[in-house]
Amino acid sequence: MACKQSITNPQQIASDAPMTRTYLLGLPPTDPLPRLLIFMTKRDLIRWFIKEVHWATPKNVAYFMEGRGGSTRSRVYSSELSEMLKIKDRTLRLKRIRNQDGHFAYTMLAKTLPTFLFNHDVSVRNIIGKFLHGNGMQAVSFEKPADASIRQYRFELDNGHMSGIQLEEKLVKNYSRLNVQLIFIMRHRECPHLEAERLRKVFQISAKVFPHQPNKVLGACYTSYLENGIVWSRKGQAKLKPISS
Repeated sequence: MACKQSITNPQQIASDAPMTRTYLLGLPPTDPLPRLLIFMTKRDLIRWFIKEVHWATPKNVAYFMEGRGGSTRSRVYSSELSEMLKIKDRTLRLKRIRNQDGHFAYTMLAKTLPTFLFNHDVSVRNIIGKFLHGNGMQAVSFEKPADASIRQYRFELDNGHMSGIQLEEKLVKNYSRLNVQLIFIMRHRECPHLEAERLRKVFQISAKVFPHQPNKVLGACYTSYLENGIVWSRKGQAKLKPISS
């Protein structure tokens, strides 16, 4: 399974600066801006994203706005989010919340921040930010059993804790009767090179559970997905449906 291929797909939105553009939301630079986005500043977009995912870290926002992470972008958005704490209008002002371990994030409405699942939930929001960056502004749900849902896609962040039997039971129990597509993102914090091995295992299980539905289960390695936004089926690189579908 290829997990190192890299492509770029710039997208365009309006930024706060009147004469500058950044790229986002599934539009090549030559496409006209949707009417909604013409009137949205950079901070409007940040607020929209944070409302959709309930809370976000600077890195989460960087993946949504620019499709990339990294310490430099995190510092830039950390400064931006900090300034958004000072806005006088309470309906536009961000709040900063902390969990019991001292980690913090930014929110519009959330009251609490998870402690035990914080790192997992931050990674999920990185994935969501990357997906929305490349595929446009779409509603996000955290309704279980998936880690997140956007349109017909159900996102599962897999940390390698489940056995093959448990994964098979999960697919059958949660998704066999639903007309959805799963996107499994494989993450291994200590050894990212093991993500591809885990992805192959999931595809082997999906071939057993859904033998006639090769596109039912999609997936990617966490590390490479955040680099290139590519997802795979067991037959090869998958093409996600556009918003209008």
